[in-house]
Amino acid sequence: MNDWAMLASNQLLQAHVVSVAVICARLLPVAFLCPLLGGQLAPTTVKLGLVLSFGLFLHAACGIDAPQVTSSFALVGLVFKEFILGTTMGLIAALPFDAARMGGRFIDLFRGSSAEAALPMTGSKESASGDGLYQLLLALSAAGVVMPLVLTGLFRSYTLAPLGTFSHSEAVVLEVVRLVGTAFATGLALGAPIAAVSLTVDAVMGLASRAAPNMNLQDTGAPLRILGGGAVLWLMVGIVADRLLAAVAASPDELITVLELGR
Repeated sequence: MNDWAMLASNQLLQAHVVSVAVICARLLPVAFLCPLLGGQLAPTTVKLGLVLSFGLFLHAACGIDAPQVTSSFALVGLVFKEFILGTTMGLIAALPFDAARMGGRFIDLFRGSSAEAALPMTGSKESASGDGLYQLLLALSAAGVVMPLVLTGLFRSYTLAPLGTFSHSEAVVLEVVRLVGTAFATGLALGAPIAAVSLTVDAVMGLASRAAPNMNLQDTGAPLRILGGGAVLWLMVGIVADRLLAAVAASPDELITVLELGR
């Protein structure tokens, strides 16, 4: 009798462990890709603890259970399938933050104020504007109502696409490609005004050099580009932040669209 009770309890515990493991397989790539759940900044132990906490919550409180599997190979296939879906979800959730970093690097590229241009001997490729916009967007998203929206979208994915039911069809791939292209376009749009200022400064310096060839204006263009571009970025930082926050807030809807295409 005791052996039978122990066997039954082991089977029940195994079912719970399998469900939590499959749930965490979807959340794990999101935690490593999306900055709101840790991304590259948080320690690995913190991200693993967060994923495990969410997995236990979804299984115990929300009743999310893994489908029955008959073999170890089926379980590995189910975990791998959820891991691929989580990678897609993490990519979608991280796209606005990548757009912020791309826009900042585009700005510094035209201004000529990147670390690689200022300190060529160091070999660094960091961008002050890119990191600044990235950190600003992360702080605004975590402090406002955007982060609960993203978490709600992640949790709703288990209702829209139950464990083991999502399939990466051609429509899903095309939608993800469209979202990546939109993120690239957003990054370029953020840097477009500063690029216009930098090109205008170059054009004015070129015309001034032709009009007054005796004046030494070769060392004037770079400081003007840095100062002018910095002034424009300072004036439009609020508009940039609002646009990036709108992109983060729209990511749950984009995620729902992808999940509906893969059902």
